[in-house]
Parts: sequence; structure tokens; C-alpha cells
Amino acid sequence: MKRRSRLYIEGIGLLLCAVLGIIAMTESGVMPDPTMPAGRHQSSQAGTLTVYDAEKASPGLTLFPVTGTAEVLLLSMQGQVLHRWNVDAERARLLPDGSLLVIHGSDWGKDRKPWSELRQTLRRYAWDGSVVWEYESDDVIHHDARILPSGNILFLQRALVPAEKKEKIFDTALRGTEMRADSIIEITPEGTPVWQWHAYDHLDLNSCGRRECRDTKEGRASHKSKDWTHGNTAALLPPNKWYEAGDERFAPGNILFFPRNWWTAFLLDRRTGDIVWQYGGDYRGGLSGGHEISMIPDDLPGAGNMLMIDNGTSTHKGESFVLEFNPVSKELVWVYDAGKAFHTRTRGSVQRLPNGNTLISEDERGRVFEVTPDKNIVWEFQGTEEVSRARRYPLSYCPRCAAALQAAH
Repeated sequence: MKRRSRLYIEGIGLLLCAVLGIIAMTESGVMPDPTMPAGRHQSSQAGTLTVYDAEKASPGLTLFPVTGTAEVLLLSMQGQVLHRWNVDAERARLLPDGSLLVIHGSDWGKDRKPWSELRQTLRRYAWDGSVVWEYESDDVIHHDARILPSGNILFLQRALVPAEKKEKIFDTALRGTEMRADSIIEITPEGTPVWQWHAYDHLDLNSCGRRECRDTKEGRASHKSKDWTHGNTAALLPPNKWYEAGDERFAPGNILFFPRNWWTAFLLDRRTGDIVWQYGGDYRGGLSGGHEISMIPDDLPGAGNMLMIDNGTSTHKGESFVLEFNPVSKELVWVYDAGKAFHTRTRGSVQRLPNGNTLISEDERGRVFEVTPDKNIVWEFQGTEEVSRARRYPLSYCPRCAAALQAAH
């Protein structure tokens, strides 16, 4: 595989951090109002804070990647834009030093330069927007990327199914197509691959999981056959009680993989690559689509449970759900089902917060909201565009971000 990795030197001091925070506040045009009661609306060009209950919401900063304006915003609890990076992001992850790890090519950006030309590139952007690290792959990097505790980077990449593998396909029309599957790749910061997993080596090429494969017509494969797995999540298991109790399947470091087109989540044994666990669900007929499966870490309420979005793409059009379940018994622990008031046909993310609340990113509607265990909304921000997997970070996670908040006050 042909890959290139470039490292840049970041030379920004802590003083600049505060200055940039002030600049970001000036650009936003919205000053904070910490005393704003729940239900009061506060607006900016990025959107409107429609709900904020300061006593019940989990404090922090929300990363809000905008689909449609090539911006990644950092929001205060008051809906104030503290900082912005002028980049298109299908996925953006905030790092403790205030930089961003970014996959380019959102639904908007994948058809617009320069973002359409960066779909094979994984980048890290400094607080000031400069590129401090870059990795170029030989195919599209998509949906998920994260820095591991070792400092290595794990990401999803599209891969052509090799011709010799396609000989196993019963449908001869598919054998001549450019059938694509997912690979999970781990690289060092220098860009050296150290671990790879290919879906075509471990999943049946004649299957589409719980979802039936679409028929081919006149020798031409359907779109879904060309995009066979369409993974959106590759997440490491944290330390957990199941493994400590002796269940080897849940060894920390094993990888949760969700191929959306299969309507099934898989757990991969990192040592062997074998699939050791899977989940298709049974709530209202089982998963249809699905995004952002993760195991809740030990230091958060619900520790050890799995949490994910069921988009309800086909079985319940117009309705999506958040599912929390016991991964051993597969019994549901908590469900957020608001009928047609909550729906993102594709995309979306979900995150358990330190106080037991849950942050939900309703991507297609551009809405991010926080609900309590009893399902009351205590924080809600409605964007003017679609959002791409918003995430909440505690103030202590990123000193530079906290400095920007302090400067704004």
C-alpha cells in the first residue's frame, strides 16, 4: 500500500490560547449568559440554544461539526461559539492539546473541493487551524478515526474486495463489479501500519447480515452491493466488569465494529480477528441502520452496558431510538424513543455523560440535545445546518479550550 505521513511542528504558546479565545468570542457575536433559565432561547449565526437547565445539564464544551459550511465549532453550555476551525469534517475528535483529528468528506463536503480531494487523507489541525499531522491512504478514509492510548491511530477505510475473494460469491454478476468493503487499520504516528482487519476475510460475501441483499438486474450490481458493509464505527472496548468476571470476549482492546448495511454490531477479537459477539437487537423489530455503538466506560453511569443509535432507517421510517443494553444478556436497560420527535435517517451519535445524562446528536436535523435518565431534555442546541456527530467534553479535558471559555467571560 502506498501511504505518506507528514509531521509538522506546532509552536503555539499558552498566551496565544487566551488571545484566540477572545477572538473567537468576538467573531461569534454572542456573549455568554450563565444565568439564562431553562427554556430561554439564545441565538448565534450557528444556531439557537433552545433549552438549558443549568442545574440538571452536565457541564462541559460541545464540539459541533457543521455539515454545509466547512466549520467545526466549540460551543459553551450557553450556546456560545468559543472557537471555530474552518474545515469540513465527516468526523472530528477534539484532543487534549486543543487540536482536532479530522476525517474530511461530509455529505456536503464530499462533492466540493478541496474537501473532496482529501477523502483519503486523515489530518490533525492545531488550535489555529494549521495542519500539524497528515496521513494519506490509498483509499477513502471514512466515518471513524481515533487516537489510541498507545498514541497509534485507528480508522475505517474502504477497500476493494480482491478478485480471488469474489470467486466465493454465488451471484456471478457481482464478481465483475468493484465491490467495496470495510477495513480497520491501525498506524503509528509515523504512518506505519501495525494492524489490519478486512471485512471480506471474516464476513460471508454472500450475506448482507440481517438485511437481505438486493437483487442484481441485467448483470449490474445494486448500489448496496457495491457498498457492501458501510461501516461507521470502530471502537476499542475499555476496561469492564464482564472481562474482570471472566468473559474473554470482552477483553479491553477488542474492537466494536458496526457495518450499517448489515444491521448488526460485531465485536472483533483483536488477537485473532475473529468475530466473538454480535448484536442485531429486538426492540421494535431489531436494528435498522444504526450508529455509534460503544461500551460505557467504568467511570460513567451504566458502566459496561452498550449504547447506540438505531436510526430506524427502513423498519420505522421517521423514528429513531437510543438503545442501552446489557451486552451479555442483550436485555435492554434504557431506551430513548420519542416517536417522530426524534429521527435521523442516517448518521448520528450518542454519548453517556458523567451525571448519567445522555447526549444525542440528531445529525440530519442539525439538533444536539441532552436528556436525563427519565428522558427530560435539559440542554438543546438547534443548528442552522446539519451536524456531524457532536460530542461533549469536560472542561478539564482541554486546558486551551477552558482558557477560551475563561477569556470569553
